[in-house]
Amino acid sequence: MEEQNTTVPSEYQKRFNEGYTIAKHMPELARQLTEAMKDHTPGNGFQDGHRQFLSEQAKDKRPAWLSGNRPAQPEKQPDKSKDRGIELEP
Repeated sequence: MEEQNTTVPSEYQKRFNEGYTIAKHMPELARQLTEAMKDHTPGNGFQDGHRQFLSEQAKDKRPAWLSGNRPAQPEKQPDKSKDRGIELEP
């Protein structure tokens, strides 16, 4: 399979990272900025970074059985009432 090499413009990457970071640390400010910028600069990266953070937060709050990351089967604990093969001296 052929690997696609795509480069992201540095200005877009910078705005994406800003949107993500502000959403992480100041969610209300990020929401306000995203709302204010939605008509002015489509595709500048800020909105995409904000959306990316929100989508990751939503995934983190899902129960494990919904996310497909089911925990491994719990190990069976040995029954304490059964002989474990330890011999005691009389």
